[in-house]
Amino acid sequence: MSQTIDGTTITVEYSRPGARGRDLFGGLVPWGITWTPGANWATTLETTKNIKINGVDVDAGAYSVWMTPREGAWTLTLNDDTEYFHFQKPDTADGRYNIEVQAEAAPHREMLTFDFPRVMGDAATLDMHWGETRVPMHILVEPTKPATLTAEERAPFLGNYELQVVPLPGWPEEGEMIVTATDDGLLRAWMSFSIHPEDDLAFDLIPAGMNRFSPGLYQRGELFNVEPSVTFEFELGEDGRAKGVVLRAGEGSALAIGIRAEATEASR
Repeated sequence: MSQTIDGTTITVEYSRPGARGRDLFGGLVPWGITWTPGANWATTLETTKNIKINGVDVDAGAYSVWMTPREGAWTLTLNDDTEYFHFQKPDTADGRYNIEVQAEAAPHREMLTFDFPRVMGDAATLDMHWGETRVPMHILVEPTKPATLTAEERAPFLGNYELQVVPLPGWPEEGEMIVTATDDGLLRAWMSFSIHPEDDLAFDLIPAGMNRFSPGLYQRGELFNVEPSVTFEFELGEDGRAKGVVLRAGEGSALAIGIRAEATEASR
């Protein structure tokens, strides 16, 4: 299970035991006993960049995940050794990080689950949920700082583009893209359909190479993520202005092809 948060990818690998009517915490998992939230091999967490969990700095890397449940605050332990079997419980004193977390009552969930119920901007909540207990872990990532461009660098890309779109669920066959400049030196695009259903129609164009940009996506007006899996590639004409744009998937296939609107009018 993976989630990308503004360019930082966090992956949790785990097995999913069932509750099966058992008294879980304070019973099957006794108070004060360290336990991996899963089964079989220890659950692991990997982050591609440095993050904070509940305010504690955590370096990029992979860790085995352990929890010590208590009637009060629990302890989340991240251990550098990821090759533990679930009954090989390490001493929490040997953990790379020991982080205080709070368990809370929640609706019953039969199978143990990790998920990200909330992701926005440079923050997310990672939940461990089993039975009627949920443990939220609040994550902060280093926010991406959109690269600004000079007026001369922005000028070739400004304008309207008419798009022919590859048929995908929820996408139209045709669309429009308008590229403008912001007062603070960013390229801002508006597209008549969103890349993901929950995204705002307006997004930033973040330089990712020669005449190539990654979309800085917004949700409800807040920067959500710089999307690494698609890029906008502009083709410049002899006059130095972009005459077209291609929206490409990560593997290189074209998802949409756009032509500058005035170029389309001139050819009619």
